[in-house]
Amino acid sequence: MSKIKELKTNPEHILNIINVLELFSPDKKSKYTDTLLRLMKNNKTLRDQCSDVKKEIMNTFPFITMEELDNFSEIQIMVMWRFVDAFFYHSDLNDWRKFCDYNEKGLISQNDLTKYKTFEEISNQLSIADIKVQSKELENEVVKILDTDEWLLVRPLTYYSSKKYGSNTKWCTTSEGNPEYFIKYSSRGVLIYCINKITGYKVASFYSLDKQEPEFSFWNQKDTRVDSLDTELTDDIRKLIQDVSKDKDARTNRFLLSDELRTKEDWSLREFSRDRIPREIMVEEPEQDVPVQLREMRDMEINRNETFEIRNEERAMREEVLTRTLNG
Repeated sequence: MSKIKELKTNPEHILNIINVLELFSPDKKSKYTDTLLRLMKNNKTLRDQCSDVKKEIMNTFPFITMEELDNFSEIQIMVMWRFVDAFFYHSDLNDWRKFCDYNEKGLISQNDLTKYKTFEEISNQLSIADIKVQSKELENEVVKILDTDEWLLVRPLTYYSSKKYGSNTKWCTTSEGNPEYFIKYSSRGVLIYCINKITGYKVASFYSLDKQEPEFSFWNQKDTRVDSLDTELTDDIRKLIQDVSKDKDARTNRFLLSDELRTKEDWSLREFSRDRIPREIMVEEPEQDVPVQLREMRDMEINRNETFEIRNEERAMREEVLTRTLNG
């Protein structure tokens, strides 16, 4: 017997809807079970609900197709969705599918699937595989501080590289669709991601270069602030992070971007900031590091930009009023 056939025929894995309905039928009499089943199927909203659930499934799991879902009845679709929703985190299932794809391509180092006991272990291996895939693609969007057989330390310079190297974490600087925190931290100081290439373990460090807001913090994968001594970082790595962060010539992550990449980054961030780039990322260095004359010139430029925008808004409002008057 094949393994999949064994799994499918194991009584522990099989749920018969009729057996469930019989629990509500006196003496499990068929006339009651049959009637209850008919009443369930006659639910006027069942078809619409099923259609909505199918769309929700495909939006949540892009690898599932309508053709596959059409193989299930409306009742099976509803039960299936409740089952998935009750037993799994949706992110875990998406990670699992990506893990399987990577494994098929030979990118998962631990390919003995019997060794895995938790989704966290799957997530860690996925992080390691992601590094292999992303290393070449993002080489210009990060600064590598350390790269050994065991550890990789990088400073993400763009929102995209932050999401990629910070994947499978809860770090606010990796939030999908919300670059606000990455902008804040990359513009204020030294942001470093530490990744164990063997276990997939990750921890982030941040050192503020802004003397008005001093901070030197470490964050675990759940985005909980921790003491550096409670992390898996070695003494040598902690010292390296301190030396890089507190170097007298240290600059913010944002400052390290090339002119070309900074322009590209600004344009990509406009998607999230409507009409203009957020003010935070316009500050190349913390306030106290900017010479007075340069700061005054920058502030004059900001004021000119804001005045120009205000005038454009006023002009648009006048044109709108004039149009309404002429059409009135």
